[in-house]
Amino acid sequence: MSIYVIGDIQGCYDEMRYLLDRVSFDPVKDQAWFVGDLINRGPKNLPTLRFVKSLGRRAVVVLGNHDLHFLAIYHGIRRPMRKDTFDDLLAASDCEELVDWLRHRPLIHHDSKRNYTLVHAGLAPQWSLKTAMSLAREVEKKLCGKHYVDFLAHMYGDEPDCWNDDLEGFDRLRVITNYFTRLRYCKSNGRMEFTHKENIVPKGYQPWFRHRRSKQRELRILFGHWAYLNGKTGVKDVFALDTGCVWGRRLTLMHLKTQKRTSVPSQ
Repeated sequence: MSIYVIGDIQGCYDEMRYLLDRVSFDPVKDQAWFVGDLINRGPKNLPTLRFVKSLGRRAVVVLGNHDLHFLAIYHGIRRPMRKDTFDDLLAASDCEELVDWLRHRPLIHHDSKRNYTLVHAGLAPQWSLKTAMSLAREVEKKLCGKHYVDFLAHMYGDEPDCWNDDLEGFDRLRVITNYFTRLRYCKSNGRMEFTHKENIVPKGYQPWFRHRRSKQRELRILFGHWAYLNGKTGVKDVFALDTGCVWGRRLTLMHLKTQKRTSVPSQ
């Protein structure tokens, strides 16, 4: 069995299938891990979700910000933004089934046998793996519950911008969600900054993976979300997989055992 970790697809279905063919992915024997943002901005969101869902246990998926955004739009909490491309999903006969499947995906996946941790955006510097897993479960419990639409209604916002053990209610759930699905730059204490995405580092901030403490240094972390990095972190054992396919660059996967990367150009 081979495990392949695939960067942000964002509806680039043709590139995903071509990439999996390039490495001779076998859906019966192999596994595909997806770093989130399966959908949005690209042209083929519906076949993307249908295909990943069809893999069953051969697919490991963590939620990204675009995936959560789609859930909010489906329930009428938000209107589609100008660049959103959810029309094919919203018109699909199996849309409700896909929504239900998507909301049951986790925010983090840890493979203890291989010592790899999969997230969409990042981890707060002060979190150990045990803490991150526990906090992720708080949000996942809400998403899987009967009243998950209430969580979606309070999900948006930049505040609080820093983790505090004393946080409660939707403030607590929102900041946890933002770390897992929106984090790029933060301070050493975990305070997040959401404005900058490129190489202009905001004063007093660094990419989140530059602040990793001893609690996380034994982890090998796989993430997406940050296309501007183009797959490079400069930090050992922190692997960026988003190489901007939806922006006209490339879609990339990594063979987990060998860490060999394979990419295909955007169509």
